[in-house]
Amino acid sequence: MIAFLASTVATALGQQKKEQSGIEVRPVTLEFAVAPGTSATQKVYVTNALTTKTQFTAYLNDWRRDTIGSHVFSLPGQDPRTCASSVTIDKTFFELEPGQREEITVTLQEPVDSQQAPQMKWCMFFIETVKEKQLGTSTGFKTTIANRYRVGVHIYQTPPGITEKEVRLLSLLPMEDTIKRYRLICQNTGGTQLQCSSYMELFSLQDGSKIKLPSQEFPLFPEQVHYIDFILPEKLAKGKYTLTGIIDAGEEVALEAGQLTIEVY
Repeated sequence: MIAFLASTVATALGQQKKEQSGIEVRPVTLEFAVAPGTSATQKVYVTNALTTKTQFTAYLNDWRRDTIGSHVFSLPGQDPRTCASSVTIDKTFFELEPGQREEITVTLQEPVDSQQAPQMKWCMFFIETVKEKQLGTSTGFKTTIANRYRVGVHIYQTPPGITEKEVRLLSLLPMEDTIKRYRLICQNTGGTQLQCSSYMELFSLQDGSKIKLPSQEFPLFPEQVHYIDFILPEKLAKGKYTLTGIIDAGEEVALEAGQLTIEVY
């Protein structure tokens, strides 16, 4: 069956939320700031919220966000921005009774040679159930169903001194489809992860009225390019407008903005 990724609790498809059956993991983000040649440790706590004794496995993966913010996973050590090779976990397999909690120690050892080209790196630490259930059939054969639950912990390593924050608006352009859709394309050109907000404003050149479209929030890795699509209101009055798209990455980063003059028929 399907594996699920959640912020704190993974649950099976079709279950009511009030049951809270699955696995609970806290915290779900580990942020390190380890200098080259040194190490640091943090704790992750896993609670079995299922009703039966369950076995768990723990492992690392590389990952990126694509241009719309979805997670794309790869084997550990493949991504040039991975810190998986620097991370160790003190247990990769354990078993818990219902309600029982396990403590996992996560250690990050930053290599000495990373001082030559320090940069932010990251990986994902997964905790996943390995329990299987066997069902009998009318023919006498047994079918095995793997009812898997999975929670991911984000691991970020930003060496001391990596503080540059910068975002660039690369383009603002109309999309060629049947709806009035416009796309902002931005890129993180700094050295640290950014938490961004983007919005668009319409200014009527006829009557001076303004319309602000709902903002969109998203994180942005260093070097990452991100697409943000906005759809204009359906009942927008005909005429010419100035369309302004804005990327806001916080008080420490200069706003990025682009403009278009459009006409609504």
